[in-house]
Amino acid sequence: MVPLSRDLVVLVIDDNVGMRSIMTAVLRALGFTTIRLADDAVEAQRTLHQVKPDLIITEIKMPVIDGVTFVRNLRADESNPFSEVPIIVATGHTEEKHVKACIAAGVDQFIAKPITGMALAERIRSALSPTRQFVRFGNYHGPRRPMSDLQR
Repeated sequence: MVPLSRDLVVLVIDDNVGMRSIMTAVLRALGFTTIRLADDAVEAQRTLHQVKPDLIITEIKMPVIDGVTFVRNLRADESNPFSEVPIIVATGHTEEKHVKACIAAGVDQFIAKPITGMALAERIRSALSPTRQFVRFGNYHGPRRPMSDLQR
């Protein structure tokens, strides 16, 4: 099991200030001390190289650039040293089309809002698993998963 108290940099991307505050509180309760916040995907893209995240948690519905596009663009940029960073989507938009879009974009984990500490800890442990494998195959860039997940 991956300990959650390691000194990792977590980047939280959400356009809702209240949600960023809640996510920060939950992450701190789980033992994370270095949490960086971005108001949206544009800010995240602009500050990624300064923040140097070990884990990204993002919303998908945001203005200008949505979370799925952010993930897809990041994953596709092989020259970006953060293209393989584990990514968790935390969203209230849980319809099947959104989940499928996240899987196809290369998201590691998906969690429905409202979040609980236990559920977030489970997703983080999975995303940070030492056995996690990252693949680049055709248009897919993301964690290794069964082909059936990609074809849904």
